Parts: sequence; structure tokens; C-alpha cells
Amino acid sequence: MIYFVSTFPPIICGIGAYMRYISEHIPRSQWRVISFGLDEFAASDEALTPDFKAQVNYCLSFPHPTLPSLSENDLLWFQHAFGMWGNVNDHFLGLLEEAKRRGNKVAASFHSIHFQSEETPSGMNRKEEDLLRETLPLVDALTVFTDGAYRAVLEAFPGYAEKIVVLRHGVHLYPKVSPHEARKRLFSYLVNQAEITLSKKRELSKAEAFFHSRDTILLGNYGFITSDKDPLQLFELGRLVQDKLPRHRVITLFAGIIQRNKNMKIETKIPILEALRSNHDGRKDFFFEVYIPEDIFPMAFRALDFTVFWCNNATQSGRLAHAQGSGSLVVGRNIEGIGETLKLSGLPAAESLAELAKTVADLVLEPGLKKEIDDQSWQYAQRYCFANQAKKHLAIENALAKGIDLPALDCTDVVKVRDWKWGGIYKYEIVSKGEEPCTLQ
Repeated sequence: MIYFVSTFPPIICGIGAYMRYISEHIPRSQWRVISFGLDEFAASDEALTPDFKAQVNYCLSFPHPTLPSLSENDLLWFQHAFGMWGNVNDHFLGLLEEAKRRGNKVAASFHSIHFQSEETPSGMNRKEEDLLRETLPLVDALTVFTDGAYRAVLEAFPGYAEKIVVLRHGVHLYPKVSPHEARKRLFSYLVNQAEITLSKKRELSKAEAFFHSRDTILLGNYGFITSDKDPLQLFELGRLVQDKLPRHRVITLFAGIIQRNKNMKIETKIPILEALRSNHDGRKDFFFEVYIPEDIFPMAFRALDFTVFWCNNATQSGRLAHAQGSGSLVVGRNIEGIGETLKLSGLPAAESLAELAKTVADLVLEPGLKKEIDDQSWQYAQRYCFANQAKKHLAIENALAKGIDLPALDCTDVVKVRDWKWGGIYKYEIVSKGEEPCTLQ
């Protein structure tokens, strides 16, 4: 049995959502979740189904979290080591030590490990390296999302190589719909259901005809508002692309909210929130301060011609998994985990906004090239779909239970990558067998 230690819906948290996507593809008899109390984080109105209520124990609370009773044969698998544990490492490390005292096998997934930081020779942030120094002796397996993170951890702690595994972020596989149909559904949600002001709904209704025009290019993204994700750069990119495509109408759209928890100081988020509001003009630039629910995600991303990720701090992104699986063409900054994922998917990853603007304009003017990139991105999505990634969790559990070497899984030191350049865009192809692609049921 795997006991995942994590947030879990209805708690609003990217780690909790990720945990649910993984667990949906593991037989219910093989997993449980130990989560935080529902009053520790912001929660949605979504009600747990009876099936999930039996799987999740919302028992962890600060300042003294403790584990429930478990069998010695159970694997404790901690999801993430920062953020949801607060500003100190004591809670996370204390639970690792408690699990080891009880005789359980222990795994941990470090969802956000940097590998291009200047704080340490390895490329990790100092706090990550410090925490791993204490974590690695306590765990039997440690997973990271990227090759870059794998190399960084290995460089800093070569003595623990046998414990470190690359297990890539899963990708959603959504039934494909046309961008036109997706825009109709997104509009219907924003105008009829979303909690946005009446004046903004009127602006949106007036602009709807432009959104459906063949001459319109829609750039956008959604999610929590943070300075690290830097959503303001989306609007600057829109202006640069518009300059290169004077015969088109470029529209930018961002929708999101500030993620709230008990320890957050809301005043620190006011500057970026005000800046987003000031970029909204109701004609070509749109900002909606609204949480886009998960069931709208496939349509919201598919409605975009280009989903843009231009982050200052980008170890990985669950939003990218939604966007890619919806069939939206994802473009972004060549930085850390997002850059690695984009390149492995055959998607454009640029060093500057000017370079990205040129790439977007080239793809608009060359639909054949755009289709080639779309196809390659879909191949990546099938290879690393959540169903495949969930099976790999079971492979790690099996290896730990039997006391054998951990499987190599997703490291591209094993899965070789070939690159070449075409039309100014680097494209990557995974040429080894790897996992069988997923297919929609």
C-alpha cells in the first residue's frame, strides 16, 4: 500500500491536484492519502465523492503534524518539500524521521528543484541543497521531474545516486475539440457563470466577434497570480507579436487569482494584481480575476492559439500539462524545468521575448510548421500521460518492497534525445522505446 502524504482536493493546491491525477490511475486498493486539514488551506466548494472520502485522511495540522497508524509494509510517499509545509523544514523532516522510526519505507518527490541557480555550484537553490542534505539519509527513494534536477542533485550528493529517479510530470489527454468550439464554451462560462464584474462581461460580449475571426491570434494563460510566473510578460509579448503581424488582430487573455492560505500576507500580492488590472483594456488585452475551475481547463487552453509560459522561476508547471494535453500549442521561456519540457516536447523555447515573438509570428504564417510541432507535442503527451506515470509509481513501490535497484524510468541519459533545427525552431525526438504511448479510452 502507498500512503501519499500531500494536500488533496477540495484543497486548492497544485500538488493536491497532481496527486489526484496520479491516484486516478492506481487501483484504489493500492493507495491512500494522508492530507492536511481542510482549514489549513483555501478550499473549493467541490465536494469529495464517497469513494475519495474513504481514500483520504485529512488529519495533518500545524504546528505539530503527526502520522496516523500504519502497517510496517506500507510505503510513505511524501509529495513536495516546500510551500505546503510552511517556512521551516522541521515539519517535513520530523515526519520523515517518524516514518523511519516506525520501520516504513519512505519516498519523497521534490517537485521544484532548480538546476540553473547561481546560489550553489550544483545549480540548486541553497535551501534545496540544505534540505536534501538532511532528507536523503532518511528516504529510500527520491524522485524529481527533470534531467536538470537529477544532474543537480547527483552533483551535490553523488553518494546517493542509487536513490534518485527521474519521474516526469504527467500530461493530461483530453479529447480534442476545435479551437472555435472551445472558444464558444469558454465564452459561455465567462459570461454566464464566472464571478467577474458585469462591466467586464459586457466588454467581453462586445469583443466576441473578434475572438472568432480567422484573423485573430489569441495568446493567453491561466492560474495563480505570482511574481515568479510573471503573467505581465504575456501582454508585452502580445504587443511584440502584433508589431510583426499587422494584418492580424492579436488578443491577450489571462485569468487567475491569488492563492490564499493562513500564513500569506495579501499585501505582498497587491502590486502585481494592480499591474494586471491596469493592462486590461477590454478590447485587445483582457484580465479576469477569477479562478478557472478544472472542468473548464481543457476548453480554456484549447481556446488559445498559443499558451504562453514566461516565468522567472519555472521548475515545472501543472498548467503546462493541462495546456499540452488539450492540444493548445505551448510556447515559453527556455528556463529550468519548463524549458526542458518544452524542448523534449518539440515545442518552442526562447531565450528572449523578442525571439519568442518572432517564433509565434513564423508559426502563424506557416501552418504546416505549426502542425508539425503540434503532432510532436502530442507524441510527448501520449508517452508521459498520467496513466503511464502512475504505473511508474507502482514500479518504484515494487522495487522498494523487493529490495532491488530502482528502475531508471524517465532519465534521458537512458532515453536518448536527438535534436535538429528547422525554420529557426529546435525540435527533439525521443528515439528509444521508452513507455508505450497512452490512448484515449
